[in-house]
Amino acid sequence: MPKTPGAKKICPHCGKSTPDKTSIPPHIFISALLLGAAFVFWASGRGRQSAQQFMPVSGKLTDGIIAYINSPEADTACGPCLASANNFLKEKKEAELREKTKDMARLPAGEYFMGSPEGAGDPDEHPRHAVYLDAFYIDKYETTIGDYMRFVKDTSGNYPEWAKPNGKFNIDSGKEDYYKRLYSLLKTCETCPIAGVTAQNAQAYCASKNRRLPTEAEWEAAARAGSETEFSFGGNSVPAGDYAWHDGNSGAKPHPVGEKKPNPLGLYDIHGNVWEWTSDYYEKWYYQKSPNRDPRGPEKAEERVIRGGSWAFDADAARSANRASNDRSNDDIGFRCAVSESALSAGEETAANLAIEKQ
Repeated sequence: MPKTPGAKKICPHCGKSTPDKTSIPPHIFISALLLGAAFVFWASGRGRQSAQQFMPVSGKLTDGIIAYINSPEADTACGPCLASANNFLKEKKEAELREKTKDMARLPAGEYFMGSPEGAGDPDEHPRHAVYLDAFYIDKYETTIGDYMRFVKDTSGNYPEWAKPNGKFNIDSGKEDYYKRLYSLLKTCETCPIAGVTAQNAQAYCASKNRRLPTEAEWEAAARAGSETEFSFGGNSVPAGDYAWHDGNSGAKPHPVGEKKPNPLGLYDIHGNVWEWTSDYYEKWYYQKSPNRDPRGPEKAEERVIRGGSWAFDADAARSANRASNDRSNDDIGFRCAVSESALSAGEETAANLAIEKQ
């Protein structure tokens, strides 16, 4: 029997009567459609269940009650309940975002300065220039040996130099030399930063976490933390020992992450401890032609940019603007991961098998 336009129905959530959808104002109907689309994302992988199982005894929304939106009874939900459900899903998504980024710092979209002023720094740091960056998050800590080796176990690949099966620098079976002795120090330090990994290894690890390496511009913006001085903590290296492990205080070895003071953004070891891979290829004069929005470096080059200095270099190498490069793993190069805010908001995921090397 045909429905009568304007006929009253009962909202399965609050129990109040609601008009047939043919008489609902367009903006309410469209909101319901959008809410339905949002729920499809939330409910992916969940089996449908009868809405009667989720009928509430009060007006409070829960995960279970939200399921009625995906049920045949959903077309009788009233506007206020749809709005409440929409707010519930929004708050749920915000909570998930907080959980995903709990050990990360957020940098808002905006203009950031790169490089050093005339008369300061090295030639490849000129000219000092402004770039616009979209919002992103970056890890507060350098990736540790413990976290990285769990990834190695899960992927059966991406071995650091000192753990490659039958590798000449393998801690247990490799040739006895300086590198083997140094890497042996790391075997018992799970909280030390990972070292001896390539940029591709680092990319693969970050991808497994639905993250990526930071660009050179993102790294410098994070290191500066709003400062325009040589270091995030001031204009010279005198207090560097409070913030960084370098050749003057490291004892010729890396140290557990987070032992020094963080920069104003809460990033630990952004100065010193180990150099950090970025996603950019290195070109000495790149700043002279760099785009002013989200620069990502030259398309191709022999080496990638590393930033931040290390336990093996003097404090000056840990300057926020200092640029260096390498094309292979080394005993003082590690990394931290980043992720674009837009990727998190859209629920995008990075394929975890990208750049994974079976070696």
